[in-house]
Amino acid sequence: MLKTAISFRSTYFRRLWGTVLREYSTGHETGERQIDSVASLTATAERLGTPKILGHHIVTEECLNSIVGDRAYHELPVLHILAKRNNIFATLTDCNGRVLSKSSCGAEGFRNAQKKTTVASQTLGISIGLKAQKLGISSVRVKMRGLGPNRLSTLSGASLAGLQLVSLTDDTNVHYGHGRRPRKPPRK
Repeated sequence: MLKTAISFRSTYFRRLWGTVLREYSTGHETGERQIDSVASLTATAERLGTPKILGHHIVTEECLNSIVGDRAYHELPVLHILAKRNNIFATLTDCNGRVLSKSSCGAEGFRNAQKKTTVASQTLGISIGLKAQKLGISSVRVKMRGLGPNRLSTLSGASLAGLQLVSLTDDTNVHYGHGRRPRKPPRK
């Protein structure tokens, strides 16, 4: 059972990354890398010699200097996804952090326990993707925060809306448990 779940997860991520990222090919006279055709991420990463952590390739400096479409990688807009236990928030910002568009499952019309469903998070992804298309944005970087359910269904909704997801970054804070204990309540 566990082996089946692991193989399903690895094929899902392989399929997701294969459609998300583009193959590197030599670009302009400046020697920059240009991303222009869809190919397997693993073949491209092995050709470039990028390091692997737990079977996933990580971003190198060569990727940071690449050109995606008509923009440099560091100039791409960023899609921030905050996945809490009962709701998911999505914010689209430019490369400097100015908010271009924002939405949540509650803002999309889902109430109470419906906000944490897969349908709600996929609807949120489609909504934020269509808002990005109206602003003329076709490719974004993604930063996810939180361990809530349905983070990936928000990504699939955004890609269904036509957004090209260039990179995925997990920015979840880690709590090490060294905080102070709560105050003792006063005696009555």
